[in-house]
Amino acid sequence: MTLGYSRRLFARATRDEKLLTFIRCHEEALEHFAGIPHELLYDNTKSVVLSRDFEGQEIRWNPIFWDFSSYRGFQPRTCRPYRAQTKGKVESGVKYVRRNFLCGLQGREPANLDDLNAQLREWVWKVANQRVHGTTHEVVMARWDGDQFALQPLNGRLPYPYADDELRKVARDAFVHWQGSRYSVPWIYAGREVWVRQQEGHVQVHYGDRRIAAHPPAPRKHMVMLEEDHHAGIPLSARQERKTLVHIRATAPVVEIRPLAAYESLALAGAR
Repeated sequence: MTLGYSRRLFARATRDEKLLTFIRCHEEALEHFAGIPHELLYDNTKSVVLSRDFEGQEIRWNPIFWDFSSYRGFQPRTCRPYRAQTKGKVESGVKYVRRNFLCGLQGREPANLDDLNAQLREWVWKVANQRVHGTTHEVVMARWDGDQFALQPLNGRLPYPYADDELRKVARDAFVHWQGSRYSVPWIYAGREVWVRQQEGHVQVHYGDRRIAAHPPAPRKHMVMLEEDHHAGIPLSARQERKTLVHIRATAPVVEIRPLAAYESLALAGAR
């Protein structure tokens, strides 16, 4: 995020571009600037705009982002389609961070995402916001007062209350997939659609307004997080009253072992 007058910069590295991440980065930026701009300009990312006509007149806003902007008290504006230069202040800032910070990481490889962001915060404060800007020809922080007095106060409001729910279908073995791992749910929900979110330090699964499962997040991908009670009494028969069957094999299948000569005789018979 770049302020329009001073060109003061805020930057944050993330693992994804989900709406929750997008909103959290906004919250961090507003805290960093200790104020809220009256207007924020965006390109036509799906996090902000769901669709618009070719001329750009009819805009269908992302309802969650629109609610967030109302909650924080700023007016979102969008660039005309195919005119990215309208948002040049940010686009040039992205290039500046990539060329000067990311390319300068050689020899000080970050240990993890938190370490990367710690280095990024230090670089933004000591380098990016202390430079003579190529457009204004002034030191960025020397123009900070011009933006600071134009920002709206934060007024101590809490961060926007939004949980990143995603719709998932429970597999036939009574697990749901979430961020590369599998989480168990009570077997009676096999085949149903549920909402999954990560909130309050747990991966929560909701069916309607009812929470049906809560697991600690898997420490790495491709793990199976199982709560034994979820599969207690699970039916193993193929004939059940429910239309959606749960298929969990109790034991390995019994496979008949035949000599190779039996297969060879069948192949010869087929050839004749």
